[in-house]
Amino acid sequence: MKTKNFLHIIALLIYFSSHSQVNFITELSKNQLGINERLKVEFKIDKDGDNFVPPNFENFKVVGGPSQSIQNSWINGVVSYSKSYSYFLSPIKKGSFEIGQASIEVDGKIYKTIPVKVTVTSAIEKPKNPNDPNFIADKNVHLVAEISNKNPFINEAVLVTYKLYVSQDTGVDNWSEIESPRYVNFWSKDFDIKSFNTQNGTYNGKQYRYATIKKTLLYPQKTGKLKIEPITLDLSVRVPSNRVDPFFGGRVSRSVIKRVSAGSFDLEVKSLPLNDKPEDFTGAVGDFNFEIKSNKDELLLNESFQLNMTISGNGNLNLFDDPLVDFPNSFEVYEPEKTSNISSKSNGLNGAISKKFTIVPSSAGQFTISNSKFSFFNPKTRKYKTIYADPVYINVIGNYNDFNDSSKSVENKTNKVQMSQNQFSSFKTTTTLSKIDKQIFFNSQLYWFLFFVPFSLCLIIVLIHFLIKKYKSKKIDNRKVAKKLSYKFLDESKNSIGDKAKFYETIDRALITCLKSKINLNNSELNDKYILEKLSEEGVDKSSIDLLLEVLKNCKLARYTPLNIDAMSEDYEKAKLFMNKFENF
Repeated sequence: MKTKNFLHIIALLIYFSSHSQVNFITELSKNQLGINERLKVEFKIDKDGDNFVPPNFENFKVVGGPSQSIQNSWINGVVSYSKSYSYFLSPIKKGSFEIGQASIEVDGKIYKTIPVKVTVTSAIEKPKNPNDPNFIADKNVHLVAEISNKNPFINEAVLVTYKLYVSQDTGVDNWSEIESPRYVNFWSKDFDIKSFNTQNGTYNGKQYRYATIKKTLLYPQKTGKLKIEPITLDLSVRVPSNRVDPFFGGRVSRSVIKRVSAGSFDLEVKSLPLNDKPEDFTGAVGDFNFEIKSNKDELLLNESFQLNMTISGNGNLNLFDDPLVDFPNSFEVYEPEKTSNISSKSNGLNGAISKKFTIVPSSAGQFTISNSKFSFFNPKTRKYKTIYADPVYINVIGNYNDFNDSSKSVENKTNKVQMSQNQFSSFKTTTTLSKIDKQIFFNSQLYWFLFFVPFSLCLIIVLIHFLIKKYKSKKIDNRKVAKKLSYKFLDESKNSIGDKAKFYETIDRALITCLKSKINLNNSELNDKYILEKLSEEGVDKSSIDLLLEVLKNCKLARYTPLNIDAMSEDYEKAKLFMNKFENF
Protein backbone atom coordinates (compact mmCIF):
# COMPACT_ATOMS: atom_id res chain seq x y z
CA MET A 1 0.00 0.00 0.00
CA LYS A 2 2.80 2.33 0.99
CA THR A 3 4.69 1.43 -2.19
CA LYS A 4 1.62 2.20 -4.34
CA ASN A 5 1.15 5.65 -2.76
CA PHE A 6 4.81 6.39 -3.23
CA LEU A 7 4.59 5.57 -6.93
CA HIS A 8 1.56 7.91 -7.28
CA ILE A 9 3.52 10.73 -5.69
CA ILE A 10 6.47 10.15 -8.03
CA ALA A 11 4.14 10.18 -11.07
CA LEU A 12 2.54 13.43 -9.98
CA LEU A 13 5.93 15.09 -9.47
CA ILE A 14 7.04 13.99 -12.93
CA TYR A 15 3.78 15.29 -14.40
CA PHE A 16 4.00 18.72 -12.79
CA SER A 17 7.69 19.13 -13.51
CA SER A 18 7.14 18.32 -17.16
CA HIS A 19 4.26 20.78 -17.35
CA SER A 20 6.03 23.55 -15.52
CA GLN A 21 8.95 23.54 -17.95
CA VAL A 22 8.85 26.31 -20.63
CA ASN A 23 10.11 25.59 -24.15
CA PHE A 24 11.12 28.71 -26.11
CA ILE A 25 12.86 27.99 -29.43
CA THR A 26 13.85 29.55 -32.78
CA GLU A 27 12.93 27.87 -36.09
CA LEU A 28 14.29 28.89 -39.52
CA SER A 29 12.72 28.15 -42.91
CA LYS A 30 16.25 27.33 -44.14
CA ASN A 31 19.77 27.46 -42.74
CA GLN A 32 21.32 28.56 -46.04
CA LEU A 33 19.94 30.99 -48.58
CA GLY A 34 21.02 33.25 -51.44
CA ILE A 35 21.38 36.97 -50.93
CA ASN A 36 18.39 37.48 -53.24
CA GLU A 37 16.14 35.14 -51.18
CA ARG A 38 14.05 35.53 -48.04
CA LEU A 39 14.31 33.87 -44.66
CA LYS A 40 11.35 33.07 -42.39
CA VAL A 41 12.15 33.12 -38.66
CA GLU A 42 9.70 31.82 -36.05
CA PHE A 43 10.03 32.14 -32.27
CA LYS A 44 7.81 29.47 -30.63
CA ILE A 45 6.80 29.06 -26.98
CA ASP A 46 4.51 26.51 -25.31
CA LYS A 47 3.21 28.83 -22.59
CA ASP A 48 1.56 32.22 -22.77
CA GLY A 49 3.90 35.07 -22.02
CA ASP A 50 4.29 38.84 -22.14
CA ASN A 51 6.84 41.46 -23.14
CA PHE A 52 8.25 39.62 -26.16
CA VAL A 53 11.51 41.24 -27.39
CA PRO A 54 12.96 40.10 -30.76
CA PRO A 55 16.68 40.23 -31.60
CA ASN A 56 18.00 43.15 -33.63
CA PHE A 57 18.40 40.98 -36.79
CA GLU A 58 21.85 42.35 -37.53
CA ASN A 59 22.89 41.92 -41.22
CA PHE A 60 19.23 41.42 -42.19
CA LYS A 61 16.37 43.72 -43.16
CA VAL A 62 12.88 42.97 -41.84
CA VAL A 63 10.55 42.89 -44.86
CA GLY A 64 7.58 41.27 -43.16
CA GLY A 65 6.18 40.80 -39.68
CA PRO A 66 5.94 40.43 -36.93
CA SER A 67 2.91 38.22 -37.25
CA GLN A 68 1.54 36.33 -34.25
CA SER A 69 -0.35 33.03 -34.12
CA ILE A 70 -1.74 30.89 -31.27
CA GLN A 71 -2.70 27.19 -31.38
CA ASN A 72 -4.61 25.21 -28.74
CA SER A 73 -5.24 21.45 -28.96
CA TRP A 74 -6.73 18.62 -26.84
CA ILE A 75 -5.38 15.18 -27.64
CA ASN A 76 -6.12 12.16 -25.46
CA GLY A 77 -6.97 14.38 -22.53
CA VAL A 78 -3.74 16.36 -22.83
CA VAL A 79 -3.94 20.12 -23.46
CA SER A 80 -1.23 21.65 -25.63
CA TYR A 81 -0.55 25.31 -26.26
CA SER A 82 1.70 26.98 -28.81
CA LYS A 83 2.37 30.64 -29.57
CA SER A 84 4.65 31.90 -32.34
CA TYR A 85 6.10 35.22 -33.55
CA SER A 86 7.09 35.20 -37.25
CA TYR A 87 9.39 37.50 -39.24
CA PHE A 88 10.46 37.58 -42.90
CA LEU A 89 14.04 38.71 -43.39
CA SER A 90 16.07 39.78 -46.41
CA PRO A 91 19.89 39.47 -46.11
CA ILE A 92 21.96 42.60 -46.57
CA LYS A 93 25.28 40.93 -47.38
CA LYS A 94 26.92 37.52 -47.81
CA GLY A 95 28.49 35.62 -44.95
CA SER A 96 27.82 33.44 -41.91
CA PHE A 97 25.57 35.19 -39.42
CA GLU A 98 23.64 34.55 -36.24
CA ILE A 99 19.99 35.11 -35.41
CA GLY A 100 20.34 36.42 -31.87
CA GLN A 101 18.36 35.73 -28.74
CA ALA A 102 14.72 36.66 -28.37
CA SER A 103 13.28 37.06 -24.86
CA ILE A 104 9.85 36.76 -23.25
CA GLU A 105 8.41 36.95 -19.73
CA VAL A 106 6.41 34.02 -18.34
CA ASP A 107 5.05 34.11 -14.78
CA GLY A 108 7.51 36.84 -13.83
CA LYS A 109 10.52 34.96 -15.21
CA ILE A 110 12.54 35.87 -18.32
CA TYR A 111 13.21 33.16 -20.94
CA LYS A 112 15.59 33.48 -23.92
CA THR A 113 16.10 31.49 -27.12
CA ILE A 114 19.39 29.97 -28.19
CA PRO A 115 21.14 31.84 -31.08
CA VAL A 116 20.87 30.10 -34.46
CA LYS A 117 23.40 30.32 -37.28
CA VAL A 118 22.48 30.96 -40.92
CA THR A 119 24.64 31.20 -44.04
CA VAL A 120 24.04 33.73 -46.84
CA THR A 121 25.56 32.82 -50.23
CA SER A 122 25.72 34.54 -53.60
CA ALA A 123 22.51 35.23 -55.43
CA ILE A 124 20.58 32.17 -56.50
CA GLU A 125 20.33 31.92 -60.27
CA LYS A 126 17.03 33.17 -61.59
CA PRO A 127 14.64 30.58 -62.97
CA LYS A 128 14.97 30.05 -66.71
CA ASN A 129 11.86 28.00 -67.24
CA PRO A 130 9.62 30.16 -69.47
CA ASN A 131 6.56 28.69 -67.77
CA ASP A 132 7.81 29.55 -64.28
CA PRO A 133 5.81 32.52 -62.88
CA ASN A 134 8.96 33.99 -61.30
CA PHE A 135 10.73 33.88 -64.65
CA ILE A 136 7.79 35.59 -66.32
CA ALA A 137 7.69 38.27 -63.66
CA ASP A 138 11.44 38.92 -64.03
CA LYS A 139 11.05 39.48 -67.76
CA ASN A 140 7.96 41.67 -67.63
CA VAL A 141 8.35 44.01 -64.63
CA HIS A 142 11.06 46.70 -64.38
CA LEU A 143 11.72 49.62 -62.03
CA VAL A 144 13.63 52.44 -63.72
CA ALA A 145 15.11 55.71 -62.40
CA GLU A 146 15.18 58.57 -64.92
CA ILE A 147 17.65 61.40 -64.17
CA SER A 148 17.15 64.84 -65.71
CA ASN A 149 20.85 65.79 -65.41
CA LYS A 150 23.72 63.53 -64.36
CA ASN A 151 26.33 66.28 -64.52
CA PRO A 152 24.81 69.32 -62.73
CA PHE A 153 26.44 72.31 -61.10
CA ILE A 154 26.35 72.55 -57.34
CA ASN A 155 22.89 73.82 -56.27
CA GLU A 156 21.45 73.14 -59.72
CA ALA A 157 18.10 71.31 -59.80
CA VAL A 158 18.03 67.60 -60.67
CA LEU A 159 14.76 65.73 -61.13
CA VAL A 160 14.69 61.98 -60.37
CA THR A 161 11.62 60.12 -61.65
CA TYR A 162 11.00 56.48 -60.67
CA LYS A 163 8.82 54.57 -63.15
CA LEU A 164 7.44 51.04 -62.87
CA TYR A 165 7.19 49.36 -66.30
CA VAL A 166 4.80 46.38 -66.62
CA SER A 167 4.13 44.37 -69.80
CA GLN A 168 0.68 44.30 -71.37
CA ASP A 169 -0.26 40.79 -70.18
CA THR A 170 1.10 41.20 -66.63
CA GLY A 171 -0.50 43.01 -63.68
CA VAL A 172 0.60 44.45 -60.36
CA ASP A 173 -1.90 44.33 -57.52
CA ASN A 174 0.05 46.25 -54.90
CA TRP A 175 3.53 47.12 -53.76
CA SER A 176 5.41 48.20 -50.68
CA GLU A 177 8.59 50.29 -50.49
CA ILE A 178 11.21 48.12 -48.80
CA GLU A 179 14.18 50.42 -49.17
CA SER A 180 14.01 54.16 -49.75
CA PRO A 181 16.75 56.08 -51.52
CA ARG A 182 19.02 58.20 -49.32
CA TYR A 183 20.01 61.63 -50.53
CA VAL A 184 23.19 62.35 -48.58
CA ASN A 185 24.72 65.76 -49.46
CA PHE A 186 21.52 66.76 -51.28
CA TRP A 187 18.66 69.07 -50.47
CA SER A 188 15.63 67.02 -51.44
CA LYS A 189 11.91 67.51 -51.95
CA ASP A 190 9.50 64.69 -52.78
CA PHE A 191 6.53 65.39 -55.03
CA ASP A 192 3.11 64.50 -53.70
CA ILE A 193 1.78 61.84 -56.10
CA LYS A 194 -1.90 61.45 -55.27
CA SER A 195 -2.79 58.91 -57.94
CA PHE A 196 -0.82 56.44 -60.04
CA ASN A 197 -2.00 57.02 -63.58
CA THR A 198 -1.03 54.33 -66.07
CA GLN A 199 0.44 55.38 -69.42
CA ASN A 200 1.78 53.61 -72.47
CA GLY A 201 5.50 53.79 -73.13
CA THR A 202 8.55 52.03 -74.50
CA TYR A 203 11.31 50.29 -72.51
CA ASN A 204 14.25 48.60 -74.23
CA GLY A 205 12.39 48.79 -77.52
CA LYS A 206 9.26 47.00 -76.22
CA GLN A 207 5.80 48.37 -75.46
CA TYR A 208 4.91 48.58 -71.77
CA ARG A 209 2.48 50.25 -69.45
CA TYR A 210 4.12 52.37 -66.80
CA ALA A 211 3.22 54.37 -63.71
CA THR A 212 5.27 57.09 -62.03
CA ILE A 213 5.52 55.97 -58.41
CA LYS A 214 7.97 58.57 -57.06
CA LYS A 215 9.40 61.96 -58.10
CA THR A 216 12.09 63.78 -56.16
CA LEU A 217 13.71 67.16 -56.71
CA LEU A 218 17.38 67.30 -55.70
CA TYR A 219 19.85 70.15 -55.21
CA PRO A 220 23.41 68.86 -54.72
CA GLN A 221 25.25 70.57 -51.85
CA LYS A 222 28.70 69.15 -52.55
CA THR A 223 30.89 68.82 -55.62
CA GLY A 224 32.39 65.61 -56.97
CA LYS A 225 30.86 62.15 -57.36
CA LEU A 226 27.70 61.76 -55.27
CA LYS A 227 25.89 58.44 -54.96
CA ILE A 228 22.13 58.04 -54.74
CA GLU A 229 21.08 54.86 -53.01
CA PRO A 230 18.54 52.60 -54.73
CA ILE A 231 14.82 52.33 -54.16
CA THR A 232 13.54 48.78 -53.69
CA LEU A 233 9.96 47.54 -53.95
CA ASP A 234 8.17 44.30 -53.15
CA LEU A 235 5.44 43.68 -55.71
CA SER A 236 2.50 41.33 -55.92
CA VAL A 237 2.64 40.41 -59.62
CA ARG A 238 -0.06 38.60 -61.59
CA VAL A 239 1.34 36.52 -64.44
CA PRO A 240 -0.51 34.28 -66.91
CA SER A 241 -0.09 30.53 -66.57
CA ASN A 242 -0.70 27.58 -68.89
CA ARG A 243 -3.88 26.65 -67.07
CA VAL A 244 -7.22 27.49 -68.70
CA ASP A 245 -10.31 28.43 -66.73
CA PRO A 246 -12.76 25.50 -67.24
CA PHE A 247 -15.84 27.71 -66.84
CA PHE A 248 -15.00 31.05 -68.44
CA GLY A 249 -12.07 30.14 -70.60
CA GLY A 250 -8.91 32.16 -70.83
CA ARG A 251 -5.64 31.61 -69.04
CA VAL A 252 -5.56 31.51 -65.25
CA SER A 253 -3.30 34.07 -63.62
CA ARG A 254 -0.92 33.28 -60.78
CA SER A 255 0.35 35.72 -58.21
CA VAL A 256 4.01 35.83 -57.20
CA ILE A 257 5.98 38.14 -54.93
CA LYS A 258 8.77 39.90 -56.78
CA ARG A 259 11.40 42.33 -55.53
CA VAL A 260 12.57 45.02 -57.94
CA SER A 261 15.18 47.73 -57.53
CA ALA A 262 16.08 50.78 -59.59
CA GLY A 263 19.70 50.38 -58.52
CA SER A 264 22.06 53.07 -57.32
CA PHE A 265 23.50 55.74 -59.58
CA ASP A 266 26.11 58.49 -59.42
CA LEU A 267 26.00 62.18 -60.20
CA GLU A 268 29.13 64.08 -61.13
CA VAL A 269 28.57 67.52 -59.57
CA LYS A 270 30.55 70.44 -61.01
CA SER A 271 31.91 73.43 -59.10
CA LEU A 272 30.77 76.92 -60.04
CA PRO A 273 33.33 78.84 -62.10
CA LEU A 274 35.67 81.16 -60.21
CA ASN A 275 36.12 83.59 -63.11
CA ASP A 276 33.92 86.69 -62.92
CA LYS A 277 32.41 85.55 -59.61
CA PRO A 278 30.78 88.66 -57.98
CA GLU A 279 31.84 89.63 -54.47
CA ASP A 280 28.24 89.66 -53.25
CA PHE A 281 27.46 86.15 -54.59
CA THR A 282 25.94 84.02 -51.80
CA GLY A 283 25.17 80.76 -53.61
CA ALA A 284 22.04 81.52 -55.66
CA VAL A 285 21.80 79.25 -58.74
CA GLY A 286 18.99 79.66 -61.24
CA ASP A 287 17.24 82.52 -63.01
CA PHE A 288 15.84 85.25 -60.75
CA ASN A 289 14.27 88.71 -60.53
CA PHE A 290 15.02 91.23 -57.80
CA GLU A 291 13.02 94.26 -56.65
CA ILE A 292 12.65 96.58 -53.67
CA LYS A 293 9.47 98.61 -53.11
CA SER A 294 8.21 100.95 -50.42
CA ASN A 295 4.60 101.37 -49.33
CA LYS A 296 5.19 105.14 -48.89
CA ASP A 297 7.30 107.71 -50.69
CA GLU A 298 6.49 110.60 -48.32
CA LEU A 299 5.93 110.52 -44.56
CA LEU A 300 6.21 112.58 -41.41
CA LEU A 301 9.17 112.39 -39.09
CA ASN A 302 9.00 109.42 -36.68
CA GLU A 303 6.30 107.85 -38.83
CA SER A 304 7.01 104.24 -39.94
CA PHE A 305 6.95 102.71 -43.41
CA GLN A 306 7.51 99.24 -44.89
CA LEU A 307 10.14 98.25 -47.41
CA ASN A 308 9.61 94.98 -49.30
CA MET A 309 12.54 93.12 -50.85
CA THR A 310 11.50 90.27 -53.16
CA ILE A 311 13.50 87.63 -55.03
CA SER A 312 11.47 85.59 -57.50
CA GLY A 313 12.12 83.09 -60.25
CA ASN A 314 13.37 79.52 -60.65
CA GLY A 315 16.23 78.04 -58.64
CA ASN A 316 17.44 77.15 -55.14
CA LEU A 317 15.24 79.73 -53.44
CA ASN A 318 15.72 78.29 -49.93
CA LEU A 319 19.47 77.75 -50.15
CA PHE A 320 21.25 81.11 -50.36
CA ASP A 321 21.74 84.17 -48.17
CA ASP A 322 19.59 87.20 -48.85
CA PRO A 323 21.27 90.29 -50.30
CA LEU A 324 22.06 93.19 -47.99
CA VAL A 325 20.25 96.53 -48.28
CA ASP A 326 22.20 99.74 -47.67
CA PHE A 327 19.95 101.85 -45.41
CA PRO A 328 20.66 105.50 -44.46
CA ASN A 329 22.16 105.92 -41.00
CA SER A 330 19.17 107.89 -39.76
CA PHE A 331 16.82 104.95 -40.45
CA GLU A 332 15.94 102.70 -37.54
CA VAL A 333 15.41 99.27 -39.14
CA TYR A 334 13.60 96.50 -37.27
CA GLU A 335 13.98 92.75 -37.69
CA PRO A 336 12.38 91.85 -41.05
CA GLU A 337 9.46 89.50 -41.53
CA LYS A 338 10.32 86.78 -44.07
CA THR A 339 7.69 85.03 -46.18
CA SER A 340 7.88 82.57 -49.04
CA ASN A 341 5.58 81.23 -51.71
CA ILE A 342 7.42 78.34 -53.36
CA SER A 343 6.23 75.33 -55.31
CA SER A 344 8.13 72.36 -56.72
CA LYS A 345 8.15 71.98 -60.48
CA SER A 346 9.95 69.60 -62.79
CA ASN A 347 12.51 72.31 -63.58
CA GLY A 348 13.14 73.13 -59.91
CA LEU A 349 11.72 75.37 -57.22
CA ASN A 350 9.55 78.21 -58.49
CA GLY A 351 8.10 81.16 -56.63
CA ALA A 352 9.28 84.05 -54.50
CA ILE A 353 10.78 84.87 -51.13
CA SER A 354 10.19 88.26 -49.52
CA LYS A 355 11.53 90.30 -46.64
CA LYS A 356 9.40 93.09 -45.18
CA PHE A 357 11.35 95.69 -43.19
CA THR A 358 9.65 98.11 -40.83
CA ILE A 359 11.59 101.41 -40.81
CA VAL A 360 11.31 104.58 -38.71
CA PRO A 361 13.33 107.66 -39.86
CA SER A 362 14.93 109.68 -37.07
CA SER A 363 15.59 112.85 -39.10
CA ALA A 364 13.84 114.82 -41.80
CA GLY A 365 15.07 115.12 -45.36
CA GLN A 366 15.12 113.39 -48.72
CA PHE A 367 16.65 109.92 -48.74
CA THR A 368 17.50 107.36 -51.39
CA ILE A 369 17.86 103.61 -50.96
CA SER A 370 19.95 102.62 -53.95
CA ASN A 371 22.70 100.30 -55.17
CA SER A 372 20.77 97.26 -53.91
CA LYS A 373 21.95 94.33 -55.99
CA PHE A 374 21.62 90.56 -56.21
CA SER A 375 24.00 88.16 -57.93
CA PHE A 376 23.30 84.62 -59.10
CA PHE A 377 24.70 81.95 -61.39
CA ASN A 378 22.57 80.89 -64.37
CA PRO A 379 23.37 77.22 -65.20
CA LYS A 380 21.79 77.51 -68.65
CA THR A 381 24.05 80.36 -69.77
CA ARG A 382 26.86 79.18 -67.43
CA LYS A 383 27.45 82.80 -66.43
CA TYR A 384 27.07 84.97 -63.36
CA LYS A 385 24.58 87.80 -63.49
CA THR A 386 24.14 90.81 -61.22
CA ILE A 387 20.80 92.64 -61.21
CA TYR A 388 19.96 95.91 -59.46
CA ALA A 389 16.73 96.98 -57.83
CA ASP A 390 15.24 100.34 -58.79
CA PRO A 391 16.15 103.11 -56.31
CA VAL A 392 13.60 103.94 -53.62
CA TYR A 393 13.07 107.65 -52.82
CA ILE A 394 11.74 108.63 -49.41
CA ASN A 395 10.81 112.19 -48.43
CA VAL A 396 10.64 112.67 -44.65
CA ILE A 397 8.86 115.84 -43.50
CA GLY A 398 9.37 117.40 -40.06
CA ASN A 399 6.48 117.68 -37.56
CA TYR A 400 5.17 121.20 -38.18
CA ASN A 401 2.08 122.54 -36.46
CA ASP A 402 0.47 125.42 -38.19
CA PHE A 403 -0.63 128.03 -35.82
CA ASN A 404 -2.85 130.97 -36.95
CA ASP A 405 -1.85 133.98 -34.96
CA SER A 406 -5.13 135.92 -34.99
CA SER A 407 -4.18 138.35 -32.27
CA LYS A 408 -3.68 141.84 -33.41
CA SER A 409 -0.92 144.06 -32.26
CA VAL A 410 -2.08 146.32 -29.47
CA GLU A 411 -0.94 149.82 -29.29
CA ASN A 412 0.51 150.53 -25.89
CA LYS A 413 -0.76 153.80 -24.72
CA THR A 414 1.10 155.69 -22.04
CA ASN A 415 -0.30 158.59 -20.04
CA LYS A 416 1.77 161.64 -20.25
CA VAL A 417 2.56 163.11 -16.86
CA GLN A 418 2.96 166.81 -16.60
CA MET A 419 5.92 167.59 -14.43
CA SER A 420 6.81 170.99 -13.04
CA GLN A 421 10.35 172.14 -12.82
CA ASN A 422 10.40 172.21 -8.99
CA GLN A 423 8.49 168.98 -8.44
CA PHE A 424 11.49 167.05 -6.88
CA SER A 425 13.34 170.06 -5.45
CA SER A 426 13.18 168.59 -1.90
CA PHE A 427 15.32 165.52 -2.85
CA LYS A 428 19.12 165.70 -2.73
CA THR A 429 20.77 164.91 -5.98
CA THR A 430 24.32 164.33 -4.64
CA THR A 431 25.69 161.90 -2.00
CA THR A 432 28.40 161.99 0.64
CA LEU A 433 29.01 158.12 0.68
CA SER A 434 32.61 156.89 0.63
CA LYS A 435 33.77 153.53 -0.90
CA ILE A 436 35.10 150.83 1.51
CA ASP A 437 37.80 148.57 -0.14
CA LYS A 438 37.63 145.95 2.53
CA GLN A 439 36.74 142.39 1.16
CA ILE A 440 35.88 139.45 3.39
CA PHE A 441 36.89 136.03 1.77
CA PHE A 442 35.35 133.71 4.35
CA ASN A 443 31.77 132.79 3.59
CA SER A 444 31.93 134.58 0.26
CA GLN A 445 30.75 133.13 -3.03
CA LEU A 446 34.31 132.50 -4.11
CA TYR A 447 34.99 130.67 -0.87
CA TRP A 448 32.10 128.28 -1.29
CA PHE A 449 32.87 127.81 -4.98
CA LEU A 450 36.45 126.81 -4.28
CA PHE A 451 35.28 124.59 -1.45
CA PHE A 452 32.64 122.59 -3.27
CA VAL A 453 33.99 122.36 -6.82
CA PRO A 454 37.08 120.19 -6.10
CA PHE A 455 35.06 118.02 -3.75
CA SER A 456 32.36 117.54 -6.39
CA LEU A 457 34.95 116.73 -9.04
CA CYS A 458 36.44 114.05 -6.81
CA LEU A 459 33.02 112.53 -6.25
CA ILE A 460 32.29 112.56 -9.97
CA ILE A 461 35.63 110.90 -10.79
CA VAL A 462 35.09 108.23 -8.15
CA LEU A 463 31.55 107.63 -9.42
CA ILE A 464 32.67 107.37 -13.07
CA HIS A 465 35.46 104.97 -12.09
CA PHE A 466 32.97 102.87 -10.14
CA LEU A 467 30.49 102.78 -13.05
CA ILE A 468 33.21 101.83 -15.56
CA LYS A 469 34.49 99.08 -13.29
CA LYS A 470 30.94 97.82 -12.73
CA TYR A 471 30.24 97.88 -16.48
CA LYS A 472 33.42 95.96 -17.26
CA SER A 473 32.69 93.48 -14.50
CA LYS A 474 29.13 93.03 -15.75
CA LYS A 475 30.43 92.60 -19.30
CA ILE A 476 32.92 89.98 -18.13
CA ASP A 477 30.22 88.24 -16.11
CA ASN A 478 27.86 88.26 -19.09
CA ARG A 479 30.56 86.75 -21.29
CA LYS A 480 31.27 84.10 -18.66
CA VAL A 481 27.57 83.29 -18.53
CA ALA A 482 27.42 83.19 -22.36
CA LYS A 483 30.46 80.87 -22.43
CA LYS A 484 28.89 78.46 -19.93
CA LEU A 485 25.60 78.62 -21.80
CA SER A 486 27.26 77.86 -25.15
CA TYR A 487 28.88 74.70 -23.77
CA LYS A 488 25.58 73.74 -22.15
CA PHE A 489 23.93 73.91 -25.59
CA LEU A 490 26.85 71.90 -26.99
CA ASP A 491 26.27 69.14 -24.42
CA GLU A 492 22.55 69.15 -25.23
CA SER A 493 23.33 68.74 -28.92
CA LYS A 494 25.54 65.73 -28.18
CA ASN A 495 22.69 64.09 -26.29
CA SER A 496 20.34 64.87 -29.21
CA ILE A 497 22.36 63.08 -31.92
CA GLY A 498 19.79 61.08 -33.86
CA ASP A 499 17.05 63.71 -33.43
CA LYS A 500 17.88 65.91 -36.43
CA ALA A 501 15.65 68.90 -35.61
CA LYS A 502 16.66 69.17 -31.93
CA PHE A 503 20.35 68.48 -32.66
CA TYR A 504 20.79 71.26 -35.23
CA GLU A 505 18.71 73.70 -33.20
CA THR A 506 20.94 73.27 -30.12
CA ILE A 507 24.22 73.20 -32.12
CA ASP A 508 23.21 76.48 -33.81
CA ARG A 509 22.45 78.04 -30.40
CA ALA A 510 25.79 76.83 -29.06
CA LEU A 511 27.77 78.43 -31.90
CA ILE A 512 25.88 81.74 -31.93
CA THR A 513 26.09 82.05 -28.12
CA CYS A 514 29.81 81.26 -28.32
CA LEU A 515 30.28 84.08 -30.85
CA LYS A 516 28.31 86.54 -28.72
CA SER A 517 30.47 85.70 -25.70
CA LYS A 518 33.45 87.38 -27.35
CA ILE A 519 32.18 89.72 -30.05
CA ASN A 520 29.12 91.93 -30.29
CA LEU A 521 26.54 90.55 -32.71
CA ASN A 522 22.99 91.64 -33.43
CA ASN A 523 20.42 89.16 -34.70
CA SER A 524 20.04 91.19 -37.87
CA GLU A 525 23.76 90.79 -38.53
CA LEU A 526 23.89 87.01 -38.37
CA ASN A 527 24.79 86.31 -41.98
CA ASP A 528 27.86 84.56 -43.34
CA LYS A 529 29.41 87.69 -44.85
CA TYR A 530 29.17 89.75 -41.63
CA ILE A 531 30.42 86.87 -39.45
CA LEU A 532 33.38 86.39 -41.85
CA GLU A 533 34.30 90.08 -41.70
CA LYS A 534 33.87 90.33 -37.91
CA LEU A 535 35.92 87.23 -37.13
CA SER A 536 38.63 88.28 -39.59
CA GLU A 537 38.88 91.63 -37.77
CA GLU A 538 39.25 89.75 -34.49
CA GLY A 539 42.17 87.78 -35.94
CA VAL A 540 40.46 84.38 -36.15
CA ASP A 541 42.22 82.16 -38.69
CA LYS A 542 40.46 81.28 -41.95
CA SER A 543 40.36 77.52 -41.27
CA SER A 544 38.39 78.11 -38.05
CA ILE A 545 36.01 80.50 -39.83
CA ASP A 546 35.43 77.98 -42.64
CA LEU A 547 34.75 75.31 -40.00
CA LEU A 548 32.13 77.54 -38.34
CA LEU A 549 30.42 78.51 -41.61
CA GLU A 550 30.24 74.86 -42.70
CA VAL A 551 28.42 73.82 -39.53
CA LEU A 552 26.09 76.86 -39.68
CA LYS A 553 25.27 75.96 -43.27
CA ASN A 554 24.37 72.41 -42.22
CA CYS A 555 22.13 73.88 -39.52
CA LYS A 556 20.25 75.80 -42.23
CA LEU A 557 20.01 72.75 -44.49
CA ALA A 558 19.00 70.33 -41.74
CA ARG A 559 15.32 71.01 -42.37
CA TYR A 560 15.58 69.75 -45.91
CA THR A 561 18.49 67.31 -45.99
CA PRO A 562 18.14 63.75 -44.60
CA LEU A 563 21.40 63.76 -42.65
CA ASN A 564 22.34 60.56 -40.81
CA ILE A 565 23.82 59.98 -37.35
CA ASP A 566 27.37 59.95 -38.73
CA ALA A 567 26.88 63.38 -40.29
CA MET A 568 25.48 64.73 -37.00
CA SER A 569 28.43 63.32 -35.05
CA GLU A 570 30.83 64.91 -37.53
CA ASP A 571 29.12 68.30 -37.22
CA TYR A 572 29.24 68.00 -33.42
CA GLU A 573 33.00 67.41 -33.48
CA LYS A 574 33.48 70.35 -35.87
CA ALA A 575 31.44 72.66 -33.63
CA LYS A 576 33.34 71.52 -30.54
CA LEU A 577 36.69 72.05 -32.29
CA PHE A 578 35.72 75.59 -33.37
CA MET A 579 34.50 76.58 -29.89
CA ASN A 580 37.68 75.30 -28.25
CA LYS A 581 39.87 77.14 -30.78
CA PHE A 582 37.75 80.29 -30.50
CA GLU A 583 38.35 80.46 -26.74
CA ASN A 584 42.05 81.03 -27.42
CA PHE A 585 41.44 84.24 -29.38
